[in-house]
Amino acid sequence: MHIRVLARLTRIRTYLLTLFSIIALIFLISPQNLFSSRTVIVFFANLFMTAFVYAFNDVEDAADDYDILEKRKRNPIANGDLSRTQGYLISFLLLSIGLFLLLIISPLVFFFGLVLAFVGFFYSWRPVRFKSMHFIDLISHVICLGALQFFITYLTFRSIDLFVVPFLMIILPFSLMVEILYELRDFNVDRKANITNTIQRFGRFDIKNLLITSGVITIIGFTVIFFAIPSEYKMVILFGSIFLAIVIVSKVNRFLKMYCSKTSFK
Repeated sequence: MHIRVLARLTRIRTYLLTLFSIIALIFLISPQNLFSSRTVIVFFANLFMTAFVYAFNDVEDAADDYDILEKRKRNPIANGDLSRTQGYLISFLLLSIGLFLLLIISPLVFFFGLVLAFVGFFYSWRPVRFKSMHFIDLISHVICLGALQFFITYLTFRSIDLFVVPFLMIILPFSLMVEILYELRDFNVDRKANITNTIQRFGRFDIKNLLITSGVITIIGFTVIFFAIPSEYKMVILFGSIFLAIVIVSKVNRFLKMYCSKTSFK
């Protein structure tokens, strides 16, 4: 199988840079384990689990994407580069590898991986399709590709404590913002596909207020983390925060450009 076809199915370019923020997260929660085997395992586990969510979504969306030229070109199931059977096999192979890696870490982390797989599956599976239920679409995205990925990484290195709070103040608004921007970008496409998500239900709203609110919460989270960590790590964390800020701003800016380039809501 051509590697480019696999890359298109998993949409790895969409999230690979963001996943590298896991390295910064590990440094914050357990700096002494940054260069351990667990770091490698949990990074690739998150990578395979995320790839499963995106690949399975493309398999389930293939029928809808076939009628939209731009999406048909990207989706290898819709354009015939892969069959649906191949798509399912690849998706569940990715899931199996990801869960196996999590099981190596601990049963608890494996359990969180199962929950992630459950939510990711029903997010796209056509008979249920969380992505087509207003509010449930946003909640499931934030849980699957936000909170659960964070807890999988966090629990790999330490037990749950109050230190999770400032991290969630960064991760949850970012994940919510990304999903809303996705839905705004795909408004006309989703309407043709009869996907009744939150934006379809309630229509257009002020993105600027969303960005400001999310930004304020995120900055507070970064500030709490900065003052909570040992002084010898503060400069490293400062540069790490700048890197994460660049990742977040670049991702949001890309979404805004795509959104603004779309036609008006009719």
